[in-house]
Amino acid sequence: MAATESNPIIFYDITCAPDLPEAQAWSPNTLKARVALNYKRLPYKTIYIPYSEITPTLKSLGLTALEGQTGHKAFTLPIIIDPTPSGPKIVRDSAAIAHYLDATYPDPERTLFPPGSHALQELFYNHFNTQLSLYFISLYLPLVPSILDEESAEYFTRTRSAALGKPLGEVYPKGAELEKMWEEFRGAFGVLDSALQKNEVRHGGVGGDFVMGDKFTFADCVLVAFFIWMNKVEPDRSGWERVKGWHNGRWERLWNKSREFMQEK
Repeated sequence: MAATESNPIIFYDITCAPDLPEAQAWSPNTLKARVALNYKRLPYKTIYIPYSEITPTLKSLGLTALEGQTGHKAFTLPIIIDPTPSGPKIVRDSAAIAHYLDATYPDPERTLFPPGSHALQELFYNHFNTQLSLYFISLYLPLVPSILDEESAEYFTRTRSAALGKPLGEVYPKGAELEKMWEEFRGAFGVLDSALQKNEVRHGGVGGDFVMGDKFTFADCVLVAFFIWMNKVEPDRSGWERVKGWHNGRWERLWNKSREFMQEK
């Protein structure tokens, strides 16, 4: 039986500090999957767990550590457990989850990877992971411990410092270096903006404010997830105030048109 309201997909996410409920659903990696689930209008139930419980929880499900981009193996979220006719199906990693949802719950009106878009979305994902994500890491990763409980904050700081090869507190740029990084960040987004301008009608495109023009896709899940992250870990939202005004307001338009897919469940 496919997922229903009475038997939903189980979605594992990372909790924040209990006194910061407004920061719930904060992780960009899990948010990519959450936004995809919301877009597909699939019934799901969130189980929030702290960092200290991720490894034992995934081990209890029979899972092993995954190797990341740096070669370091770790137990990571997101994962979903889908109640299929043949038994619970576990899917991990946000991109794999998105592909799985399209294949298992096909909907021509709400597909995350429309026919012919796989290669283009892979190029987008490569640009995001090799260019844009580097700035997000420097500017926002050091802010994450401030929204976690004490034990999770210690774990996050220790593991990210080890992965980055320097104390997490030294990752965030200071002084003139900070403004320089923001300018470089804007430039990296500018490369993406230049490509997306080809969607505009004046350039022979279909119009629209999504990565694929008039169709929401997994590429938009990625951008929206990181924009939400910015807003969750930075209370004054000063970074988002910058970004949403870049490139003739493109990113704010994308945010506004994606609002219905941002809900927390």
